[in-house]
Amino acid sequence: MMETILNEYDMVVGARFGNGTIQDYVDEDNTYGLIRIEDSTCKWFLYHKEESDDLSQKLYKKVTLQNNHFIRNDFGEEIVLFDKEGSLSFEIFIKKIDEYLDDQLGELF
Repeated sequence: MMETILNEYDMVVGARFGNGTIQDYVDEDNTYGLIRIEDSTCKWFLYHKEESDDLSQKLYKKVTLQNNHFIRNDFGEEIVLFDKEGSLSFEIFIKKIDEYLDDQLGELF
């Protein structure tokens, strides 16, 4: 079960779960988030080639040049993971991000 994290304006900015947290944005430009599970961390963002803004486009190009990244493409929208630290696999991070995004979608409907 995820517990929503709200900012001072009552907007959702992340979630807490049993063994970690996920945040939507942790950088100054609001381009990527951070997920922590146990002692492992990974930065992440959603990307769509035609719809992402210029900052996300630049970040995507930079990340794809690195060795430490993972991308899952869901019909054009991509979940991009990078700068992973710790022993957990990218797949475990993807699973938790999916849960988070599903919870957020569920709250909208």
